[in-house]
Formats: sequence, C-alpha cells, structure tokens
Amino acid sequence: MASNSKFTSSALERFTPWLFFAAAFQSLLPAAALALTPAENFFSAARLALWGFLLLCFLSGLFAAQTLRRKNLPDGMKLPALILSALLFLASGLILFLLRYAQPAAWLPYYQRLAPLLWYLWAAGAQGIIFFAALNFGFHPQALAALRPVYRSAAFAFAVLLAVFLFVALTKIGVTPDSAYWGEPGAPILGWHFALSILIGFAALLSENFSAARRINLQPVLLYIAAVILWLSVPVSVLQNSFYAPISPPTNMPLPYSDAGFYDYLAQSLLIGADYLGNIPPRPLYVTFLAALHLLFGQNYAVLIAAQTCVLALFPVSLYFLAKKIHTPAAGVTVALFAIFREWTALSISSSARVANSKIFTTDFPTALALTCFTLIALWWLKRRDAKSTLIAGGAFGLTLLFRTQSLFVLFSVFALAWFVYERKFKAWFLAGALFALPMILVVAPWLTHNYLMTGKFTFDDPKQMAVIYGQYSFDENLNIRAFDPETSSVGGRMVSFTLQNPGVVANFAAAHFLNTEIGSLLALPLIEPFNGLFEPLNLYWLTWNGSLGWRNAALLIFYLAVIALGLAAAWRRAAWLGLLPLAVNVGYALSNAVARFSSWRYNLPVDWLAYFYFALGALELLGGATLLLGGFFAPVGITPQEPRPLHLRQIRPRHLILLAGLILAGALPWLAKGYAAPRYTAHEDELIRRAASFGYNEQEIRAFLSQPEANIAEGLILYPRMYRRDEGMASAHPWAVYQTLNYPRLAFLLINSRRYDVVFPTKEILPFQQGADAIALTCKTGDYYVARLLLTDGRAYQSAALTEPCRP
Repeated sequence: MASNSKFTSSALERFTPWLFFAAAFQSLLPAAALALTPAENFFSAARLALWGFLLLCFLSGLFAAQTLRRKNLPDGMKLPALILSALLFLASGLILFLLRYAQPAAWLPYYQRLAPLLWYLWAAGAQGIIFFAALNFGFHPQALAALRPVYRSAAFAFAVLLAVFLFVALTKIGVTPDSAYWGEPGAPILGWHFALSILIGFAALLSENFSAARRINLQPVLLYIAAVILWLSVPVSVLQNSFYAPISPPTNMPLPYSDAGFYDYLAQSLLIGADYLGNIPPRPLYVTFLAALHLLFGQNYAVLIAAQTCVLALFPVSLYFLAKKIHTPAAGVTVALFAIFREWTALSISSSARVANSKIFTTDFPTALALTCFTLIALWWLKRRDAKSTLIAGGAFGLTLLFRTQSLFVLFSVFALAWFVYERKFKAWFLAGALFALPMILVVAPWLTHNYLMTGKFTFDDPKQMAVIYGQYSFDENLNIRAFDPETSSVGGRMVSFTLQNPGVVANFAAAHFLNTEIGSLLALPLIEPFNGLFEPLNLYWLTWNGSLGWRNAALLIFYLAVIALGLAAAWRRAAWLGLLPLAVNVGYALSNAVARFSSWRYNLPVDWLAYFYFALGALELLGGATLLLGGFFAPVGITPQEPRPLHLRQIRPRHLILLAGLILAGALPWLAKGYAAPRYTAHEDELIRRAASFGYNEQEIRAFLSQPEANIAEGLILYPRMYRRDEGMASAHPWAVYQTLNYPRLAFLLINSRRYDVVFPTKEILPFQQGADAIALTCKTGDYYVARLLLTDGRAYQSAALTEPCRP
C-alpha cells in the first residue's frame, strides 16, 4: 500500500523540520499567557523557571529544525520519536487533569501557573503523534475509499436521527412530563470515564491492527474482573435510598425495602415453606434466584449483595461479545468499559439519587443482562437460521419473559427485523416463528400452568399487578391500584375503551414515553456540566434536568447522534440486518414502556445501553479509519450470514434437546421451588400459647389477652428490623406501614409465615432482634399494622406492655 501512495515516509521526510519550527514558535503562546497571568511578584522564581523552560523549548525546536534541514531523521529514531510523542501527550494530559480535579482547592494555583505549559506540551505531543505515525507507516488517504459506503449510510442514519431530535426540540414531546409516571434520566457516564474508555478501546484497536500474532483472548475475562473489582469496591454503606433504608440498629446491615424488600421476602418465603405467601409473585425467575442466594449465604446481606454483583458483572461482558460480533473486539472493549464505569457511578451515588444498580434487589439490571444475552443468542440464530438455533433462541426468550413480562414486546420488533433477515420470504419466516414459539411456550408453560391452577387464568403475574396498568389509562387515577377490581375489571378492555375514546391522549403519552426512553438512553452519554473534582461529591445535574439544553450541550448531542449514526451504519455494512438487532430489542422494550405509560430512570435501564453501544461502534469506526490512513488493516469483517437451510428436525442433535430441556427446567424452577422446603410455622394456637407460657407467663392471662378481637398470636420469621425514635420513619413517598413516621419510639419489622405481618415493638432501647430469627409475637391490630405486646425470639422474651392492658385499635 505504501508504494502506491504519494505520501510515503520518504516523501514526508522534508516536512520534519517544519514540525520542530512549529513547536518552537508555539512555545511563545504559553510564554505570553504566563506574562498575562496576574501575580503579586511578576518576576517570581516559579515564573522565571517556566519562562526558562519555554525558552529552552524554543531554542531546542529551532536547533532541531536547522539540523534536520541538513540531514534526515535517522530511521532508528522514527519509532522512538512516535513513542516519546505519545508519552508526552498522555503524561501532560494526565497531569493537567490531576492538577485540575484531584485536589481542586489546594492545587488550583499550581494548575493556573502550569496550565499554559502543559497545554503546550499536550498539543506538541498530539502533533508529534500524527506526524511521526505518518512518518513510520506512511499516509494512505486512498485507503478510506473502502469506508465510503459506511459514511453514505451514516449520512442517511444521521438525517433520520436529526429529524427526530428536531421533532422533540420543536414539539417538546418526550421531554415534557406526562401527567402519569415521569421521572429523571438514569445516571450518565462521567466525562473522564468516557474519554478513558475510548482511549483504552483505541489501544485495543491498535493492538488488533498492528499485531499479527495470535493470542488467547483475555479481554472478556479482564473486563469481568474489572467490573467485579470496581463495583465491589463501592461499600454497601452507600445503599441508602428507596430500595435500601439507611443502615441502622439493631442489625447494622443493609436491608432491602420497597420493591427490593418485596422480592426478597417472597424469596425467603420459599425457604420457610410459605410458597410466595400464597400469591403469584411478579418476576418469578428473579425471586427464585434470590431464594437460591439466601439458601447459599443465609441472611448475610453483604455477601448476598456481593454474590448478585458477581453475577451481574456479566452484563458488560455480554455487551463486549455483542459489539465484537457486530463490529470489532476494540468496540466491545469500549462499550463494556462504558457499562462498567456507568455502573460504578450509579453505585457511588446510591445515597444521593434514585438508582437501580447491581447491588439492589430489583429486576431492572437482571433484565438488562437477560436482554443482552438473548440478543447474543438471537444474533446466532439469525445468522444460522437452522432448527437448533431457532429452538434455543425461543427457549432463551421464554426465560427472559420470566424476568420481566413486558419483554414480550421485544418479540414483535425482533420478528419484524427477522422478516428482512429471511429476505421477506413468508413461508421461511413463518416456519421459523412457529419453531421459535414452541420452546418459548414450553419454557413458560409450567409457570402459566401454576398460575392457572391458582387463579383459573393463564397469566404471568398476579392479576393485582395489572392494577397499575389499569390506572394508567385514565385522567385522574394514575398509579391508583384501588381503582382495579380483579373480579370485574379488565385491563385490556380499559386500554381499548380509553384509547378509542381518547386516541389523541393515548398517542401523545405513548409517543412521550417512547421518546423519553430513547432520550434517557442518549443522556447516558456525558453532557458539558461542572465537575467538582475526583474526590468531591458528583454534580447530579441529570436529577434536575427539565428538558432544555444550552447551545453547547445541544451541539454535543448532535455530535453524539452523528457518531451513533456512524455506528449504526458500520453495523449495517458489517452485519446487514443483524447489525440492527440491538436497535430492534431497544425499540420493542421502549414500546412496552410507552404502552404501560412508564419511563425514566430504572424503567429505561434494561435497554438504555443502546446509545453508548452504537456510539462505541461509531467511535471505533472513526478511529479505525485513522489507522487505515496509516496503513492499518481495519477491515469491515462483521457477521456474514450463512446461507439459510430449510428447517428440518434432523438438524437437531441430542445435545440441543438436552440444552432445551435445561431451559424448560429453568422455566419450571419458580414452581418447583415451592416444594423445596416443608412449612416451618405450622403450630396451632394452643401450642403457641403453651410455648409462650414456658417463658414464665400465665397461660390464662395469655388466653384472656387473645380473646380480644384485635389480638393475635403468630409465629414467623423476623425480617428487616429497624429502630426509629419518636417522629422518625422512612423518607419515602409510600412507606410500609411500620416504617412510616410515628409519634413514639419503636423497633419495626416484618414477620412472615404463610402471610405477612407488619409489626412494631414500642421501645426506647435498641433490642437485639436478629434478621431472619424465628419469633412468636402476641400483637394488637392497629390500622395497617400490628403492635407487639410480647415477642419471644432467640430464647428471650421482650414485653412492651402488660398483657392485662386492653388492645387499642
């Protein structure tokens, strides 16, 4: 290639002196900036030293330029010059960053004085990299001809994205809050994490381009280890938000709350034989996963959280393989680092903002992992298009539905894409769909059968869960679950009737939530906002974002859209329709948000990786083009779809049936788990009374207490004990009954057996109630919760008042 280029190394030699002339005279700019910097002592020792160094740079540049006019740079010095330029560029940039942000208050004076010099060295290093790279490898602009189809496709994709951007800017649909549920975007990638990820990705690209040696690919292993180390490095003490209350006595450990607590105590019910407390749990596969963690690690929540984190650290690895298959390993490294650093940020701000992250017991992050794994499997299926891959893909999607039912919408968008992959041949597409549906149905059939036996209806979730969607299709009952009657109300009927009566309203809020989901994905990329320092509290600018943008951030988002468009084009040119599979998954899930009338923060999390995924592809496409200029072999390899073969069952081997059986077994686990443990709390009232009396209490007195209508005796498992002083409680919009603010001090906890009891124990002392301990409680019903008069646990008795005192409702 070099011999056909007029920009060969020998041709570039004559420009070498001009590089040093430029560097010499550029040193006058920082010298002037130093002169204009105010100071008490204009001729201070520090300023004179900096001027002296810049004078040395000026003279050295002139000397080198004059020398190189007489003779060429020796061949043995060309590569070291490139390496030294790169080191100068990296070192000066790193020092600039650390001086400005490591200790802003203490080091700001040093930054102000050294910045002109460091910016000069940084620019000189950048110029040296460009020139000496060309000098070493030649300059080959004709090589970019291979990428012209990519750039033409990128222009079309950018026009579409820009049109959507302008539509949102003009109509405000997607940024104007809906009257139903609306929240803030999720946590973004920090700017310096963003730059570091791209830099490491570029280094990986250079390694691919200029190293022909075959080697074991350790990238996914290293990325997994990095994710585990970084995520676990954030202490669990940060979990003080709506899903984890502040760590408090008597347990002094992070205990789940809200949705996280709901999934957790349903999981614990399996281990005491209470079987989801007699209900149909939502997200059954995740609840079963939590039950398995409790079976392995008991009530040690620090270990439980670490175990879940280690599993969810596979998420960036799955993104790595997805980007690698569609584009390059370097793109995989970049997008995986984006995911790792973004999650690190989300963990770090857990005490300050609403987040769903890898340490919280909710299904948002697991669903993201499930969807990326399904996307990988679907990529394999649509590449091969044979019977075995179709069967496995259908079974995998069935498991995804058991993580979050709304993923069903993804099926529609994926099969819309598959229509084009199958070259619009209806018969082949239809047969593939039928074969895909068979294992999917087999995987979900055990759970649907279980629910039918409980309710008489084939349903994924408890019908009460549909109450939320029912309330969304109204003007004034949003999120009002009391508006739904499982016996008489029809969610589908409500949605259809409300849509027919108010088509404009439904179209508006559906478009708003769909676009808000996509905008949230775009805002995962960093904006130009103040950064206080490496060790200072983060600027949580996205929490107060009102949909408006300054001109700088508007220009930045348009730049992001251009790079994303390039990423889409690169995926299209390398893998055709398969390269758009992540987009199809995202669109399907965003449609489910639109229909459910939910979006923002954790509701976007399962698919809000799309923007930084295609941005990584676009960024590496640009950088790959740069390596082509220097003689690299960046080539559009991508995925080559295999020639489709007619679907025949003989393509299926016994090992594929075994794998499919494993998927079906996994789908049956939520039902099979119900039979794992025998019921633990089966004692009758008389036996409980006798056991209570064994602690020294009068049996007749206990019976007299229980004769009151509001009195109750129950045995169960103590969960989430928390101590509150007077007028203290959980700072959340809808606190559980026992964690709401009350006008007396108490220990609050849940007691579960075959049902859930919300219990408070009035006390001024911090009593050693243990998480997961067995207990017998004599209580009085008071509104939505129970007040414990007597609690027997861990071989001790705790009494809040005399049993002879009557219960007060």
